[in-house]
Amino acid sequence: MDEPLSNLDAKLRLEMRYELQRLHVETGSTFVYVTHDQMEAMTLATKICLINNGVLQMYDSPLSVYNRPKNLFVADFVGNPSINFVDAKGVETAKGRIHLSMFDGDEADFVFDNPIKLDSWFKDREDSIEKEKNERKERLADKSYVEKGNKDERFRYHIQKVVEEDDVLEKDYKPVDGDFVVGIRPEFIQISDQGHFEGIIYGAMPTGMESTIKIRMKDYLLTGVIFGSISYQIGTKIRFDVIGDKISLFDRSSERLVGIGSLKIE
Repeated sequence: MDEPLSNLDAKLRLEMRYELQRLHVETGSTFVYVTHDQMEAMTLATKICLINNGVLQMYDSPLSVYNRPKNLFVADFVGNPSINFVDAKGVETAKGRIHLSMFDGDEADFVFDNPIKLDSWFKDREDSIEKEKNERKERLADKSYVEKGNKDERFRYHIQKVVEEDDVLEKDYKPVDGDFVVGIRPEFIQISDQGHFEGIIYGAMPTGMESTIKIRMKDYLLTGVIFGSISYQIGTKIRFDVIGDKISLFDRSSERLVGIGSLKIE
């Protein structure tokens, strides 16, 4: 099926998802479903195959793709509202945590759900990159091989800021070991009077059972989803925390997932 619901209105599209889901179970057939709509993929699939520029990025169950994305592209593509990305610098501590500096000065410890040794991870990353290079050389040696992907269209993750910066400046910077990107899903933003971070409501879109908000923190913008019928006024000062144990830590150089865990502020 190649985008079978693309010409339907929103209400009928939702009903047809239920019908396709039911047919899939009743017939016991294998469906190959092509879509650019991430909601269709998440709600209908038993396995999602994510492709960027002709190259496979991840193949797994919907919740695995959402909770443990293999790289920045996967994390960015899946999720509505989109995930928040924050650049950070970090060093490994004696406790096996990563002490991070982010938001231009705020500090927090990243605690892995499954402890790793950062030096070992960097070594495995280099070995994997070298292996991929050698495999590519072998493929290019085959005259019948057609290389996938357009090198001129490389994915770039986006960090929301009040004043957007020119990407040209970022291209001149070469990430090093210790440069990370923290991925924070909107539902991990929790407003609390005792919150560790301070911000201002920059935008608010209530839908009834929840509100999607933009929080300005210094020069950064964070998207949050707050459940409940609560009205937020633009310009209101708030305090908030980043909660949850499914926060993603990515290596900025390779854009690969380092691990999943939580942020601790002491």
